[in-house]
Amino acid sequence: MTEETKIPVWFWIIGIVALVWNAMGLGAYFQQYMMSAEDFAGLRPEQQELLFSQPFWLTAAFAIAVFAGFVGSIMLLARKRLAVRLYLLSMVAVLIQFGGLFLAFGYADALIGGEWVMPLLVPICAVGLYFYARKAEQDGILT
Repeated sequence: MTEETKIPVWFWIIGIVALVWNAMGLGAYFQQYMMSAEDFAGLRPEQQELLFSQPFWLTAAFAIAVFAGFVGSIMLLARKRLAVRLYLLSMVAVLIQFGGLFLAFGYADALIGGEWVMPLLVPICAVGLYFYARKAEQDGILT
């Protein structure tokens, strides 16, 4: 992209929304793994079992997904190509995390009602942000 070409407003809007979205992911990660005994006791038995039985690789995938997504959003707003790689890493980690939760640990059995929203939105957003950053790179917005 040349100096004379103006960065589209939608680029900044999506970048800020992505940063807020991924900050919420960081919040969810810290909330889940720094949960007090009282908060844990307030979960349904299915949720308690799911959290208690998660292997390290699932926790690691969650951490990688949220941290790579958050830093990727910062890099996107800084217009750095590194955003593409970080969003790819985040997307792969999200797919491993949710694949493991649903296929290996019966996560679907622990969800009721509106609890399905986030497990659907997270992978969709991860894939969307990766392809969005890749397109921004191809368009010369990212350097």
